[in-house]
Amino acid sequence: MSHPLRITLNDIIILMPRFYNPIQKEDPIHSRQETVEEEDVPLAPKIGEAGEIKTFLTWEAPSRPFKGKNLSYYRTIAILVVLLVLIAFLAQEFLLIGAILALAFVTYVLAFIPPHDVTYKISTQGITIGDHFYFWHTLDSFWFKEKEDQKILFIQTYLRFPGQLMLVLGGIDMEEVKKIVARFLPYHEIHQAPVLERWAEGLQKHFPLENHPR
Repeated sequence: MSHPLRITLNDIIILMPRFYNPIQKEDPIHSRQETVEEEDVPLAPKIGEAGEIKTFLTWEAPSRPFKGKNLSYYRTIAILVVLLVLIAFLAQEFLLIGAILALAFVTYVLAFIPPHDVTYKISTQGITIGDHFYFWHTLDSFWFKEKEDQKILFIQTYLRFPGQLMLVLGGIDMEEVKKIVARFLPYHEIHQAPVLERWAEGLQKHFPLENHPR
């Protein structure tokens, strides 16, 4: 005699389909990596910047080197602009004409309008130029150069902009500035200027834009 089919509760549980459970156990490896990445984020300034703030030097000077130009300078610039615009017009480069005129206007403004005075400051934290401040760890190295008959402190930066700082010393002693800044940045005895800058300086030396009276 055949036995009737018996289905128990355990058989029903086994036969039931298993659905995906979205709640999974956290991967300890990934969790540990995320924790390490969060801990690697710097939350404190450099050790030298976290100490006592002390100002070494403060002075006022023009925001950029400036020297008045005579009439021959503006005449030479005007002739060059007219020639370049004519060449660009014949080549039908109208965008280039706009760029030449904009550059000529900037050159005229920089040569004709004297700069305003700003406050320069050197401290244990960094360099202050007017309303702008730069930490020492954003600066790379420094050197001195004479431009427009004025002594200038140039500082190379790690920033995209500005890539270079320019501090007009005015009446400040250059040796005193060098002694202070050398505590934080390496000094270039001879600075190797970029090729384009050396080419522009050589061109201006052999073909000056301004005729100086003898």
